[in-house]
Amino acid sequence: MHLADTQRYGLYLVLLALVIMILASYTSLNLTRRIAVSSAWAQKLWISCSAATLGVGIWSMHFIAMLACPLPIGISYDINTLFTSMAVAVIGSVIGFFVTNCAKKLEIPKFLLGGMFMGLSISGMHFIGMGALHHVEIHYFPIPFVLTIVIAILASIITLYRSANSNQSLLSSALVSSIALTGMHYTGMFAAQMTYPDISLLSTNQEANVDVLVLAMLVAFGTVIFLSICMICSLKIDQKLAEQSTLKATLLDTSIDCIMMFNSRGWIIECNPAAAAAFGYTRKQALSLTMFDFLFPFDRNGEAAASLFQQLARQDTALIGKRIEMLAYRADRSEFPAEITITGFQFKGKQVFAATIRNLAEQCRPTTATAS
Repeated sequence: MHLADTQRYGLYLVLLALVIMILASYTSLNLTRRIAVSSAWAQKLWISCSAATLGVGIWSMHFIAMLACPLPIGISYDINTLFTSMAVAVIGSVIGFFVTNCAKKLEIPKFLLGGMFMGLSISGMHFIGMGALHHVEIHYFPIPFVLTIVIAILASIITLYRSANSNQSLLSSALVSSIALTGMHYTGMFAAQMTYPDISLLSTNQEANVDVLVLAMLVAFGTVIFLSICMICSLKIDQKLAEQSTLKATLLDTSIDCIMMFNSRGWIIECNPAAAAAFGYTRKQALSLTMFDFLFPFDRNGEAAASLFQQLARQDTALIGKRIEMLAYRADRSEFPAEITITGFQFKGKQVFAATIRNLAEQCRPTTATAS
């Protein structure tokens, strides 16, 4: 029996494994950006695609990095065990992503829970994959073994956090996740003490064995094809969404009704040209005001404004979605009778309101017909 030398690796395969991991992480994180702006059923689809992409990428990195470890000719892999390890990585990633992204708010417990489950699955994938080696006995050193699991959990928590935080850079997030997950693999390899029989006892039929570099390239090529398909589908959907957003923006800009959007604290976050013209503000000026500045005069007490704010906060059915007649105030503090309809919706996990305002004075103004 001989000890396998796990301290020497093929440099090209090590770099190839890292590149595959970076591509998979970048693609996965890019797909998660669609979750917040999608409908309920589409969110589940994006979560599944993102998690599956990362799971396949982690498995590919693991398998290529295993091929980088020098083993004698005749050592082969059990295909069923390899695909089982892939399934464990994908399923664990899917569950971890669902735990993290289905909740509406960023909460630490969900990252810990999702990261722990995902990390255990990824480390399980690693050790199951190691068990796919034929004619190899593997014993693990306790401390590096436990450290591998800890690194996998921490790397999963970091990945899930960065996937849920849209403020993070995609490239930097992909690099951090890739380095952490790749480090988990090599820690697990360091924990393994592999022994194999004499080469003379192994099969010497080299024609039946595929060169490790060729096998690594096949796995890498298949992974890149899978990632490319996911990215192309994502880009096509992005193009369709962009066209729909442009159409909706055009409808908003050309509407003759005043439309304003504001957050749960009342601050205006968007208004259309009709609203800016009707109230006598520029769009930039309107975005520095609250909705209450348009509905209540500045020289009165704020009881009425506070009452409206409380109704919005508790989603009062007597207000939301109902047409209400009240006075509105222009920039010069002149008033006009208005019909106001306020609706609420969720956008990126935050409550947003839209107010449609019609000037009743203009509707009641008589029109004169001109005869030629």
